[in-house]
Amino acid sequence: MKKFLLVSMMALGLGTVAMAKGNNGHRMSADGMGHNNGGKMMMSQCQTNEEKAMMREKMRTNPKLQEGRIKLQENKVAMMKEMAKENPNFTNIEKINKDRANIQAEMKTEQMKMRYEMLKTNKTTN
Repeated sequence: MKKFLLVSMMALGLGTVAMAKGNNGHRMSADGMGHNNGGKMMMSQCQTNEEKAMMREKMRTNPKLQEGRIKLQENKVAMMKEMAKENPNFTNIEKINKDRANIQAEMKTEQMKMRYEMLKTNKTTN
């Protein structure tokens, strides 16, 4: 009986570990599609390392994305200042959070435009 209990506990443990690692770092969304974490999904359709490097460089040097990163940093400082107060004004915090979301949406849209242009040029050259 003890052996059976020990073997079943080991099988249960191995099954749990297999389920936890079986997704290769992808998380599942409500539609059942796995998505990569971070910006790597954007570059996953590029074929070569050169194209990936070119896309990373374009993203790093894009003026709109640089401006967005600066705005996000300024936003973070404003949030920290407000939260450091003895009585933070949560109306201001909500406004800061909404501004942050708008900045992030603009940056994501710019990244999507860049990706679209990159894929369009790749299709015309192939």
